[in-house]
Amino acid sequence: MRPKHPKSLVIEAKFAAMHSSYWLSLCAFSGFMAVYLSYYGFSDSMIGLTASLISAVTIFYQLGISTFCDNHPKVPLKHIILIVYLVILALVAILALVPMPVVMMLLVYSLTGGLANGMPGLYNAQFVQFINAGLPLNMGWPRGMSAILYALFAYFLGLLLESYTASILMPITLICIVVAIVMALILPKPEQVTENTPVQALATPPERTSLLKLLKGNQVLTVFLLSGFFMSAGQTNTFLFLTRIIEQKGGSEAALGLAMFLQAGVEMPAMLMTPRLLRRFRARAILTVSVTAYFIKSVIIYLSGGIGGIYFAMAFSVFCYGLYGVTSVYFVNDIVRQNEKVRAQSLIFISGALASIIGNTTAGVVVQSLGIGALNLICMALQAVAAMLMAYCAWLQHKKDKQIPSMKLPFLS
Repeated sequence: MRPKHPKSLVIEAKFAAMHSSYWLSLCAFSGFMAVYLSYYGFSDSMIGLTASLISAVTIFYQLGISTFCDNHPKVPLKHIILIVYLVILALVAILALVPMPVVMMLLVYSLTGGLANGMPGLYNAQFVQFINAGLPLNMGWPRGMSAILYALFAYFLGLLLESYTASILMPITLICIVVAIVMALILPKPEQVTENTPVQALATPPERTSLLKLLKGNQVLTVFLLSGFFMSAGQTNTFLFLTRIIEQKGGSEAALGLAMFLQAGVEMPAMLMTPRLLRRFRARAILTVSVTAYFIKSVIIYLSGGIGGIYFAMAFSVFCYGLYGVTSVYFVNDIVRQNEKVRAQSLIFISGALASIIGNTTAGVVVQSLGIGALNLICMALQAVAAMLMAYCAWLQHKKDKQIPSMKLPFLS
């Protein structure tokens, strides 16, 4: 096993701070989206439309940024992240301080959310740059730390909303984003901590690959993204309308905060275990288990007769994003070429955003006309499709591995 680089722990800690501050800001901004927008007069259909517009912005923004990054590898991701954060900061300040009509708020909120949702793709690509430069990093505990802090913050905000109006969410978001910008500033560039190891993406200008060529030439990636599409669409009920699920079972804002705490908090143990699991099992096997767990979670929600069942479903998330979030980064990084890595990481989020454009708009109409129970049933069916596609993706990669020997992940070698 390769000896641990003396700066690895420092870099991991800085990534933990970056991820944590980002997810705290996202928790305040969109974790209680339905509550916040309802306070300002949005109907469920308008909330769904807003979420869809957020996803549309995410897609165009991610495609543009990731293509630019892959085609201009000498431009540091750190600089791009900081520029995007400054734009987000300005937009959140407008939401917090400037009274607006509903239509204008919809547009500003959607643009802000779209830019914010694309940040994890840039973070993951930045993390992978360090790994590809030869620095053995562990993504598990930094992401796990951000998950537990998100969970605690969600619970805290749920309690806060019992006593204060939803208008407090934007000022809180503003503070969190300022902290996130400071955390992004302290992270060095890969070449600053790997002086004796050339960063391939920065050292040699790679051959350009179009997005269409990337997808047509990589069936494993294409099926994986398709699975992610259905999986994201199947989470509409717990992401956007969890508040309606809680209301149906007789819960309050505090119960919503507790449900969010459970859903995010249980991710940390799985994220901490991911590096060890990847030493023993293939990434494709872990991902198949994770996507199947999403399906089981949706079944529990659909069959639940009370708030206790919803809490159990949220706790079952330990097998869901806790495994999926970290493993998918390594999985995708391992199945694409050097000049495709930033776009490949962004495509994970783009597939989810594309699903949200269709799912969120439809979900708002379904909830408003048929109720949350109908949406839960639809989401369960979508998760079943996602699980089958992930199993097919795993089979495709297994078949490919028989033809080309797989390389070990850098942080495991």
